[in-house]
Amino acid sequence: MKFRKAMIWVVILSFFTSSLVLGRNGVVNASEIDSIPNTTRSIKNYDNIFLSVTGYASLGVNDRSHYIETSFYRKVKTEREFLQAILDAGTGSVKVIEVAKDLNLGWKALNLSSDEAKKYRFVSKYRDPMNGYTNPKIEASGVSQININNIDGLTIYSKKGKTIRSAEFKLQRSVNDIVIRNLKFDGMWQWDDTGKHKEVGWSFLKVNGANNVWIDHSSFPIASDGLIDTENGGSNITISWSDFGLPANENPSEDSDIYQSIQYMEERYASGELNSESVYYNMRNAGATKEQIMAYAAYHSKVHLTGSGDKDYVNYVSSSGNEIKDGNQRIRLTLAYNSYTNIGQRVPMIRQGTGHTYNLYLDNSTHQDVLDNVSAIAEYGTDTLSRALNARNGASIATDTSVFKDINEPIIGAEIQGLDTKNMDAQWAELFHSAYNRNLIVNSKVTNKYGTYTGSSWDNNGDNLFTTGFTWYDKSTIGNWAWSSHIVGSEFMSKMNPPTDPFEFEYKYDETLPYTYNVLPLDSVVETLSKNAGANKVNLSPNNWLKTDYSSKR
Repeated sequence: MKFRKAMIWVVILSFFTSSLVLGRNGVVNASEIDSIPNTTRSIKNYDNIFLSVTGYASLGVNDRSHYIETSFYRKVKTEREFLQAILDAGTGSVKVIEVAKDLNLGWKALNLSSDEAKKYRFVSKYRDPMNGYTNPKIEASGVSQININNIDGLTIYSKKGKTIRSAEFKLQRSVNDIVIRNLKFDGMWQWDDTGKHKEVGWSFLKVNGANNVWIDHSSFPIASDGLIDTENGGSNITISWSDFGLPANENPSEDSDIYQSIQYMEERYASGELNSESVYYNMRNAGATKEQIMAYAAYHSKVHLTGSGDKDYVNYVSSSGNEIKDGNQRIRLTLAYNSYTNIGQRVPMIRQGTGHTYNLYLDNSTHQDVLDNVSAIAEYGTDTLSRALNARNGASIATDTSVFKDINEPIIGAEIQGLDTKNMDAQWAELFHSAYNRNLIVNSKVTNKYGTYTGSSWDNNGDNLFTTGFTWYDKSTIGNWAWSSHIVGSEFMSKMNPPTDPFEFEYKYDETLPYTYNVLPLDSVVETLSKNAGANKVNLSPNNWLKTDYSSKR
């Protein structure tokens, strides 16, 4: 009898010690968890329900299937038709735009007359690269910026996954409830021979203060800057079932941006126009082939910048007395069911706001193979980062049931901002010095040069393969989850005249995620996303592309 009681106590103690560890100063910290605190989620196999809008966008985007066969539905086959549809959406007379043909919206390709430029004043020329063009195809078409303003309720989609080229879309703060589905974006990349990715700021999409945005089943290869960035306090954003980046390929299509740009560089190399300041020259001169450099070029460094600057720490009041809600603390971003291939960092990076990601697949293996097998590229190539979560300035990012392959630093940064100030001006480094940054990965798997690990980033008191790029302070955030933070007294602060004393923060420990969500089982993530993430991967009718809820059979 005594033996049985003793065994019962062993089992009880084993349970608690497997779930909890004693932290510094006697604080009990969570050790092994398989779900994010203060959330409700179901683990289930893929079915039609996964097509429904999920995450933060589910709080504010709407079904527009009832607009089919009405005057509010616009099918476009030309660039002018597309621009006119955007113009009409601003008056409320268009609620759905179906893209039925590939569109080149580059500034030179559009070739707008002076009257057209006045009519479509939301379209402007993107500045040229500082050191000139290295992609003849983009030089010929030019690049446009398209500012989307004053729209409340719009879906832009393609039934067959058509491509929009050479345009950056900016969703401004006057935009609400916008859905982008089943589109490919391309034509925004060229070889940067400095290797610094700072020659030009071409991105595909910028959520520039817009609210309630759903980007779904779309494809974003590589661009010169971000892929999808969020700035000026954009809120309730979901990016789902989309693919980002490209696999390394020594023989890309001759029509691709990589082939066009590398072929141009090769011709300059062959004619002796390049010197030792050229990254391309150094790689070729050290023995790399043109084809190997093409494979290396299939890499995108900056994926999801979220919160454009430390200075956006609070909303501000305009000269007219209106409050402009652009503070980073408003950011609410969900990344769900997305595939990332050969990416460098910012999946996502968030300042002050909140990020929730689940069922992501990040795979840098083919880029890593190039670095491992071509010494000239490993020596002179600057694209070597492989990072993911980066919460800054008091932000929180939690990741559920995801797969990281050849991602060497799944979490980057520091638990307390004062330990990671190298990219901050002195003023903001001081103000945000004491902010705690919360990064959490649960029920996930990482495989990289250090080994393989499955579990949570809180396991083993925060010492595991998920945290190889993360600097802990006192580990007080382990087992102490807060979905968001608040700068004490910020409602009385001025954006134009920041305080001089460091910010004091309140953390919302009792806040629950405002939606429920579904995740695929961990062992089915790779297969399911490979089959379904990206443009033209699922076949739906127009009626179904315009829906937001698929809980009933279609």
